[in-house]
Amino acid sequence: MIAVAGLFAVLFALVAARALDLAVLRGPALARLAAVQHHQRIELLPHRGPIVDRAGEPLALSVDVPSIYVRPRELAGKGAAANRRIAALASALHVPVRTLRAKLQSRTPFVWLKRQALPREAEAVARLGLPGVYTVTEGRRFYPHGSLAAHVLGFVGVDSQGLEGLEQRFDRVIRGEPQYLEFDRDARGREMLTGGVQAAPDQGARLALTLDAGIQEATERELQNGVAAARAAGGAAVVLDPATGEVLALANVPTYNPNEPGDWTDKRWRDRVRNRAITDPYEPGSTFKAVLAAAAIEERIVTPGELFFCERGRFLTGGRAIHDAHPHGWLSFAEVIQYSSNIGASKVGERLGRERYHRYLRAFGFGARTGIELPGETPGIMRPVASWSQIDLATLSFGQGVSVTPLQMAAAFAAIANGGTLLRPFVVKRIVAPGGELVFENEPTAVRRVVSVGSARTTTGLLRRVVEQEGGTGTKARLEDFAVAGKTGTAQKVDPTTGGYSSKRIGSFVGFVPADEPRAVILVMIDEPGTSSYGGVVAAPVFRAIAAAVLKRLGVQPPVPVAPVRMAQVAARKPAPTTASRRTTPSSVGETPSFLGLSLREALARAQTSGWEVRVVGTGYVAAQEPLPGTPLVAGRRLALRLSPVEAIASP
Repeated sequence: MIAVAGLFAVLFALVAARALDLAVLRGPALARLAAVQHHQRIELLPHRGPIVDRAGEPLALSVDVPSIYVRPRELAGKGAAANRRIAALASALHVPVRTLRAKLQSRTPFVWLKRQALPREAEAVARLGLPGVYTVTEGRRFYPHGSLAAHVLGFVGVDSQGLEGLEQRFDRVIRGEPQYLEFDRDARGREMLTGGVQAAPDQGARLALTLDAGIQEATERELQNGVAAARAAGGAAVVLDPATGEVLALANVPTYNPNEPGDWTDKRWRDRVRNRAITDPYEPGSTFKAVLAAAAIEERIVTPGELFFCERGRFLTGGRAIHDAHPHGWLSFAEVIQYSSNIGASKVGERLGRERYHRYLRAFGFGARTGIELPGETPGIMRPVASWSQIDLATLSFGQGVSVTPLQMAAAFAAIANGGTLLRPFVVKRIVAPGGELVFENEPTAVRRVVSVGSARTTTGLLRRVVEQEGGTGTKARLEDFAVAGKTGTAQKVDPTTGGYSSKRIGSFVGFVPADEPRAVILVMIDEPGTSSYGGVVAAPVFRAIAAAVLKRLGVQPPVPVAPVRMAQVAARKPAPTTASRRTTPSSVGETPSFLGLSLREALARAQTSGWEVRVVGTGYVAAQEPLPGTPLVAGRRLALRLSPVEAIASP
C-alpha cells in the first residue's frame, strides 16, 4: 500500500507539474497559438465613395464584380481528366493553360485565379461545376466616362487602393473605415459565429469636384484635335474660374483609360499617366510678358504709350544678342506687347531691375507650388536673384531662363483677370460622409494681392490688343461675340543631355474671356509641334475652340451692342431733313473720322494718310478729339488729339 501510494503521489506530482507548466509558465504563449488556430478576424471593406463633378455627374463609382479563387488540393487530379478540367477552366477565364497550371501547382491552400473578373467569365466557370473553384464578390472601381479627367481622378489597384490622382491623394477618405467580423473555427475549420453579425459598411466618403464634365469633355476634345493638327508630341490645357480659383477642366495629351490603366512596365505608360499640367515645368516664352507688363505698370516705370526703340530686330546686351521674330523700329509699350517684341520687353525688364522683377515673379506664385490637391505637383524652376546676370534679366523678361507649370501660368493670368489677387487653385469642392454630413468644403483662398485693380485693368487692355488689333500675335484666338485678352508664347526646349537649347519648341496661348468680365482663364500648351512652332498658330485656335465651348456651357450671353442703339435713338429724335438741308449736309464721305482709342502711332499714321494737321496733348491712347467724330469736314483739316493712359480711358 505504501508503494502504491508513493506511485500515485509521484504521478500526481507529475500531473501537477505539467498543469503548472501548461497553465502558468507556457499559458500565454499557448493561448496566443489557440487564438491563431481557432479565432479569426475578417476585415470588411466598404465600397469606395463616388467622385462627382460640380453638377453631381458621376466620374468614378464602385460596382460589385466576381473574383475567382481555387483550393488546389480540392481540384487535384491526374491524367487526361485533370488536363481537360484545366483546359476548360483556362478557356473560361481567358488565360493561358500554362499560367493556370503553374498556379494550381502552388502548395498554398488558397490561390487567386482572377481578381475582378467579368460576369460572363464567372458564369462560364460556374457552368463547369469544378470542385475547389469558388467565387467571391469584390468591389471594383468603374469610371463611366472612360478617359474623361483621367489625370485628375487617377486609378486604383486590384485591392482597392488609390494609386494615382485624387484616388491616391484622398485614399483614406474615399475608402472609408473598415469593419471587422470575428468568429471561431472548429477542428474541421468550420466557422462558428460568436460575436454576432454586423452589416458591412456601404461606402466611403463622396468627393464633389469643381470640374464641369461638359467643359472637361470639350477641353480634352479640342486639345486632342490641336495636338493632332500640329503633329505634336503632346499638350496640356487648364481652365480656371478667375474669381474663385476653381479648376473647371484639366487635360493632358496623351491620356489613358483608368478602367484599364495598362502595364506599368511599358515605357510609354508613364507618359500617358503623368499629369504634365502640374508636374512638367516648361519655359513659358512670351506669355511671360503679361507678368512683366503688370509689374512694370504697377511700379509706374512705363506707360502704354511710351515709345521704345526695338533696334530693327537685333539688340546686344550682356554680351549676347537678342532677336525679334520680326524687326521693328519705334514701338509703344502697348505695341511691344501686341507684336511680342523681345527687345522691347528686355528694355522694360532692365528698367524694372532684378530685385523688383524677382519680387513680382514670386508674388505671382512662380517658384512655389500652387497647393492644388493633386499629387506630384512641382514648384517649377526659378534661380535665386543673386545669380541673375544682365543677360538673365533680359531673357527672363520674355520668358526664357525660368520654368513654370501650366497650372502656375494659368493662376498668374487669373490674378490679372480678377483685378490683381492671386488665388489658390483647387479641384475638390467638398467631401460628404456616407451619412450626408459635410466633412469638408473648400472656399476661395486669396494668397496675396499682386497688383492693383488699375494695373490689372491696364494690363488687360494691353492683352486685348494682342488678339483684337491687326498684326497682333494672337488674332487666331479672336471670338466673334466676346472680347478676348491673352498672350502667345513660343519657347525653345532645353536638351537634357547637353544642357543647351534644342531645336524643339513649345507653343502656348494663355488668355481669359470675356475680357471685361472674365469667367474663364484658359491655357493651351502644345509640346513639340511638327508644323509651326508659334503659339499664335498652333495654340491660339485651340484656345478659341475651348473658349467658345466654355462660354456656351456657362450660359454667358454676348454683350448687347450699345452704340448702334444709341445712334438709332439719336436718329429717331432728329427731324426729317428738308430738301435744302439734304443739299447742304455733307455725306459720310465728308465727315470727320474717329481717332478714339488709337495709339499715338496709329493715330498719326491715319491722320497723315488723310492729310490732317495734328496737335497732340498727353500720352497713351486717344481719349478725345476736336473736331468730334462724324462732324462735317472743315477747311484746313486741323485735328487736336488728347491722349490718356489705358486706365484713364477704361475708368468710368
